[in-house]
Amino acid sequence: MPNAAPSAYSRTQIILHWTIAVLILAQYLFSEGMEHAWRAFVRGQEASAADLPLAYMHAAFGVIVLVLAAVRLWLRATRGVPSLPADEPEPLKWLAHITHGLIYLLIFLVPFSGAVAWFFGVQGAIGAHLIGKTVLMYVVAIHIAGALVQHFVLKTNVLRRMIAFDRA
Repeated sequence: MPNAAPSAYSRTQIILHWTIAVLILAQYLFSEGMEHAWRAFVRGQEASAADLPLAYMHAAFGVIVLVLAAVRLWLRATRGVPSLPADEPEPLKWLAHITHGLIYLLIFLVPFSGAVAWFFGVQGAIGAHLIGKTVLMYVVAIHIAGALVQHFVLKTNVLRRMIAFDRA
């Protein structure tokens, strides 16, 4: 772990953050093909040719999220992240740490469990996948709400530092 926390996120950290966010949003918006293909698999049937492109896209995006999450976690461990504002109330710091921890856990758990279900046919993994994706949706909503509260209510730079590239 670096000695001092950086003052801003690196360009790579910001790009990874938003790329993972867009991929996860796409997973929610375009999951229907995978849902149909999975139901066909469970019934021992062939998936519809119309569902397969979206099912394959869903699987590919999930694997990409998993790889990018690993890179992001590695960067977090080696480069560090900016500290929360010094005057941040302790309950908000606690909530921020829990929220980020859950997001990291879920961006590994959800695609991993989906991959285990899809590539290895482990039907039990789909339960973890479905629960995880639902929990992720709520935790991300809390994350977004927190960023907006930081920006508009508390008037901190927490949101801006994930939007603006580090000048250093």
